[in-house]
Amino acid sequence: MNYYSIILGLFIIGGFGAVLWGWIIFAKARKTLRWPMVEGVIEQSAPTSEAYDLLPHIQFSYSVAAHIYQRTLEFPDGTSPSPELATSYAKKYPAGAKVSVYYNPDQPDQATLEPGLARGDWMIPALGIAAMALGIFALFFSSYN
Repeated sequence: MNYYSIILGLFIIGGFGAVLWGWIIFAKARKTLRWPMVEGVIEQSAPTSEAYDLLPHIQFSYSVAAHIYQRTLEFPDGTSPSPELATSYAKKYPAGAKVSVYYNPDQPDQATLEPGLARGDWMIPALGIAAMALGIFALFFSSYN
């Protein structure tokens, strides 16, 4: 049994899994670009939140079909919190500002201020492609030894 080939095979499978995961993230992000838009208001804006002191706390409200919703701007997993990020978002979304809110027509309580891909969403499929390519490359050249 060639353990080297098994490890490389697992590397390729893991890379493929990362590519699929990235594809799902891309599909969800593209979906938000088609969500309807309504006007909303920033209710609270602070450079720090209770949960993460280096991520901003941005709370907004909006109305769909005469029902008022309140949401907190969510940051994707893996967002690197920093004072610069927190300050820039607090300036971008000051309390009382009118904003465009994109909501899920099937579940209006799901909404975002920033539809589409988040910064860094491309990393997961890119790393998956790199892992697959490296695994295939190493597997191909290991057969010549």
